Amino acid sequence: MQSAFGLLIIAINSVRLGFDTMIYFTFEGLHMIRPGHLAKLRYFPTGVDPSEAEVDRYTTELRERMERKDISYVEDMLEMAQLEGVRLMACKTSVDLFDLHQEDFMEGVEIVLAKDFLKQATGSDLHMMF
Repeated sequence: MQSAFGLLIIAINSVRLGFDTMIYFTFEGLHMIRPGHLAKLRYFPTGVDPSEAEVDRYTTELRERMERKDISYVEDMLEMAQLEGVRLMACKTSVDLFDLHQEDFMEGVEIVLAKDFLKQATGSDLHMMF
């Protein structure tokens, strides 16, 4: 959850500053752009090897803290990013490896080869991968 949160903060602010913004999702990152999967992301502090119960507790505490501080949940931030113009791209090789298809992803996700992503990203000042 913490990686997704950081990525989306940067992406949203990047597009708000006028940058063409694309996020390229590979392997485990593909779950972030599949319907219903973001709500299942869990949180635990770096360097901690918690039990399942502790992971649930950490996740609940973080969500409660976010709510108290009026900070959007990751799933809301992803929707916001997409609405504001961030392009979401899935790595075709990873999609094929896991036997996924276009209908397995949120509306608007593009499935592209790495070379095509890189061609589009050439000349940009900022690249983000998840």
